Amino acid sequence: MMKNHVPTLIVARPGRMRDGLRALLRATSRLELVGQADNGTSALDMVMDCRPSLVLMDSNLPGDEVESLLRYTKARWPQTRCVVLASDAQQQGLAKSAGADSVLLTGFPMAQFFDLIDNLLFRDDPASESEDLNGR
Repeated sequence: MMKNHVPTLIVARPGRMRDGLRALLRATSRLELVGQADNGTSALDMVMDCRPSLVLMDSNLPGDEVESLLRYTKARWPQTRCVVLASDAQQQGLAKSAGADSVLLTGFPMAQFFDLIDNLLFRDDPASESEDLNGR
C-alpha cells in the first residue's frame, strides 16, 4: 500500500486536457502534483528528478513520445504507476503494449478515475494493478 500524498506528474500539452487533469488532482487530497511536462523530453527529466509514484499522460503527444516515456519509466522505476488518457482504441492499444498500468478513454466518468487510482495505488491486491477499467 502506498502512502497518502502520492507524488504525481502530469504529461500533457497546455490546454483542456492538462487543466482537466489538474482539476482531478485538486479533487483529492491523496495526490500531490509535483510537476507538469509539455512533452516526452521534459517529462523524462521530471521523472528522473521528482521520481513520481504516478504519471498521468495524454496520449496525444507528438510521435512516439508516450511509448518512449512509458518504456523508459517502467524499465527504470517499475513501481511507478503510469496512466494514459487515450482518444481511441489504437492509442489505447499502443499505450498498453508500451507498459501503461492502465488506459482510460477520454470522456471517462470522474468516479472511474478515482476507482482506478484506488486500485493502482491504495489497495493491496496486486491483481487489480493492471486492470483496464474500460473493459478492453
